Amino acid sequence: MMLAGLSAKDYYFKVKPNCEAGAQVSGYYGFDSVSFGLDAYNIEIEALGGKMIYGDKSMPTIDFRDPLIKKPEDLDKLRKKEVDWYNDGRFPFVLESLDINLEYGFGTSIFCSPFSMAVGMRGFPKLIRDHRKNPKFAHELYTFIVDDVLLPWVKVQNKSSGNIMAIGADAWACIPNLSVKEMFDWVVPYNKRLTDKAKKKGVLAMNVSGDYCEERMERYNKEVLHGSFDVEIESQGAPSLFLAMGRWQDYPLEDVREYTAKFRDEGKNVIVTAGVNARLLRDGPIEKIVDNIKRFIDTFGRDHDLSIFFANIPADTPSDHIHAAVAAVHTYGQLPIAENLDEIDFKLPKKKSFNEWQKEHNLTI
Repeated sequence: MMLAGLSAKDYYFKVKPNCEAGAQVSGYYGFDSVSFGLDAYNIEIEALGGKMIYGDKSMPTIDFRDPLIKKPEDLDKLRKKEVDWYNDGRFPFVLESLDINLEYGFGTSIFCSPFSMAVGMRGFPKLIRDHRKNPKFAHELYTFIVDDVLLPWVKVQNKSSGNIMAIGADAWACIPNLSVKEMFDWVVPYNKRLTDKAKKKGVLAMNVSGDYCEERMERYNKEVLHGSFDVEIESQGAPSLFLAMGRWQDYPLEDVREYTAKFRDEGKNVIVTAGVNARLLRDGPIEKIVDNIKRFIDTFGRDHDLSIFFANIPADTPSDHIHAAVAAVHTYGQLPIAENLDEIDFKLPKKKSFNEWQKEHNLTI
C-alpha cells in the first residue's frame, strides 16, 4: 500500500487499486507468486455491525473500546441479525477481489478463524475470562461463529469464485497468548468443526493456528514449540508447519527438524512455510536477512517441501531489504540445493525505485 502510494481508503475499499498494487509490487520485487493484501481479520465483524476504526495509512481495525458482544446476551441479537453475504460491509470487495486474483493464478479464499473472530467480537481479556468463568457461553459463541458466520461466508466465496480452498487467519491463537492446552481445549475443536462442515460443502477450509511467537528468548521452550506444531497440524489436517510471526532468525531450527523427523521417517512429505520476521525485514541488516534465508534453505530445502514467505512487510521497510531477501531465496534455493551453500557466491542486486520501475514498464495504479 505504501510503496504504491495508496491511501488506506483506496487500498482496503477499492478493488482495482488493491489488486493492481499487489500485482505490480509482486512484479517489482520478483516474487514467485503474486501477493495480494486483504484484510483477513475484520471483514466479517465489520459486516455484522462491529464498530471499526479507520485511518489514512492503516488497515481498518476493530474498536475494542466498543465490542460487538459486550455481554453474553448480545449474542442473541447477532443470532437474529439478517446477513446479506453478497452486499454487507466489504463482502463485495472481497468477492470481486477473488475474481481478479484468479486471473493472476491466486485461487484461495481468506477468512478470520474462529478464535481470532471471537477475540474480535468479545475482546481478548473478556474472552479468556469467559473460558474460565462462563464456558457455556464461550462454547455457544464459537459454535455461532463457525455455523452461522464462517460456514456460510466460506460457501459464498466458493460459490462466487469457484475457490475450493480457504485459509483461516488466526494470529491471536498463538504462543504465548495461549498455552498449548488452551489451544487444544478451545481452538482446535472449532477449527476442526469448521473444516469438517466445510468439507461436506465442497470446500477445504484450513486454519493457521498455533504459531510460536515467544519474544523472550530466555523463555524459549522446545516442548512448547512442538506442542504448538501439534496444534498447527491438527488444525490443518496434514504435516504442514507455518514458522510465521516468531523470531525464527533466533530460534534453533534443529528443534523443528527433530519434530518433523517422525513424519519423514514414515516417508511423508512435510511442508514447511518459513517466515522472515517482520522486524528483521524492516531493521536488517541485509547480511542478517540473507543469512536467515540461507539458514532456512540449508535446514529444510533438501528434504522438506519448503516455501519462504515474508511475515508482513512494515510500511517503512527499505526496498533494498526485500530485493536482498528475494535474491537470497533465488540464489540459495536453486534445485537441487547445493551441498555447501557457503560455496555459493551471493551478489546484492542493484534495483531501481518502484516509481522508476513503473515508468519503465508503462504502469500506473
